[in-house]
Amino acid sequence: MIAYDTDDLQNLALCAWKEARGEGIEGMDAVMHVCVNRVGAPGFGHTIHDVIFGKNQFTSMSVSSDPEFNLQPGDNDVMYSNAIAMAGTVLDGTETDPTHTAHYYADLKYTTSGWFFDHIVGDTVNHPQVAVIGRHTFYL
Repeated sequence: MIAYDTDDLQNLALCAWKEARGEGIEGMDAVMHVCVNRVGAPGFGHTIHDVIFGKNQFTSMSVSSDPEFNLQPGDNDVMYSNAIAMAGTVLDGTETDPTHTAHYYADLKYTTSGWFFDHIVGDTVNHPQVAVIGRHTFYL
């Protein structure tokens, strides 16, 4: 369990919605676990807020040129309601992590970051692939 408040819960749900609503509940759940797994890990923020809004972490939350950056769920968005409902259990640590403690993920079909391929995908010793959930591949 990590310390969090209502803003953190809502930001975690929003991040998962922006990053993985097309992957369904399972995909959003996995993104939330990656966020939580990063808290306090070497090279990442020490709070859920710092992880979610960290530079180059989740661009949908921190890079204004990302097409998802300005998106907000509608009042009756079912996927966002599901994300809100799941966020507390993920933050509380009461749910099994489907990513097996992953710190990174990507839809490899659309990822253009040379850094990600060189430092994460290509470094199977330090960043082994641990799960595939929907179109996202997860790495330690």
